[in-house]
Amino acid sequence: MKKENIKAVFFDAADTLFYIKEGLGNTYAAPARKYGINPDPKELRKAFGKYFPEAPPLAFEAENKEELHSLEKKWWYDVVHKVYTDIGMFDEFDNYFHDLFEVFRTSAWEIFPETKEVLTRIKTRGYKIIVVSNFDSRVYDVCSGMDILDHFDDFVISSESGYAKPSIEIFQLALQRNGLMPDECVHIGDNYMNDFVCPTSIGMNAIFLDRDNEHPDKSISKIKDLNELLNIIS
Repeated sequence: MKKENIKAVFFDAADTLFYIKEGLGNTYAAPARKYGINPDPKELRKAFGKYFPEAPPLAFEAENKEELHSLEKKWWYDVVHKVYTDIGMFDEFDNYFHDLFEVFRTSAWEIFPETKEVLTRIKTRGYKIIVVSNFDSRVYDVCSGMDILDHFDDFVISSESGYAKPSIEIFQLALQRNGLMPDECVHIGDNYMNDFVCPTSIGMNAIFLDRDNEHPDKSISKIKDLNELLNIIS
């Protein structure tokens, strides 16, 4: 990577900039108790791990925001409904799902300690900052609640763009929309296939965010936290 060529830094969102603070199982279980059930967080996490990868891409061609929001909510409804069909359905599931959906718009998430400072320092150095993520439109509320929304020049998310990683089209759209060439950008994310293999396949620079050092391949460019990124691009 030629640092002098870099004009923009692309970021994945979940588990890169912020994370589920209580873990997925606990976060799914908590709203259910309001409706008189007490699901096992481990069973919830296990069922989610089964059905989430089987779901179609979180990517739509909606004609307006109202349709988009409806498609996003239905997509998640189908996933969570399968989870509870697996571990045990209950009568007030629809009300529970509405509550859960809103939790993931706000309180489910926690920002990584270094995120805001790293974004601020990257911004002051003149780089464009762009989110490229398999996320839905709640990402704007999540980032606003963490006071980082204004750090970004663009959001290219799967539900709005019609493309989801590992499809290269989502990266190509981000480049096109922002007038950038692949070698002028570096993408950072926590999924090896989506955030490293995919962008590098079209000539982008990429850095794999391996917080838990789970990927032992020393031949790839990787970091353990976002602070290390500043040393690479500065």
